[in-house]
Amino acid sequence: MNRNFTQTMTFRTDDPEQIIELAYEWDRNQAQSDIMGYIGLRVLADRDEPGRYIMVADFGVVDPAVSAFEEAQRNNERPETQASAARMIEFATSEIEYHHYDELYRTDPVAHIYTKRD
Repeated sequence: MNRNFTQTMTFRTDDPEQIIELAYEWDRNQAQSDIMGYIGLRVLADRDEPGRYIMVADFGVVDPAVSAFEEAQRNNERPETQASAARMIEFATSEIEYHHYDELYRTDPVAHIYTKRD
């Protein structure tokens, strides 16, 4: 069974605007590239620990013969990805923790429509 794959990067920084700019630049560059499986990126701020952030990168299945995890690994090997990761390290004030997740369930936004009941 092919599933979506998510990689999280947890880190601390004193300059979240630089991380947001890096994420925006990454998305802009991906839109101009043929990056298979890349769905998108989110940057989340920890409400309980100010200065702590999580970057969430999602990948999906494009070719049933290649898992979303494999697509993500191919993406990680690209020189552009390595350069972006190096820039992220410059802005982080802590070691970056990487975690990898296989998606087991996701709400279908089309099927999940709210209707007003009278």
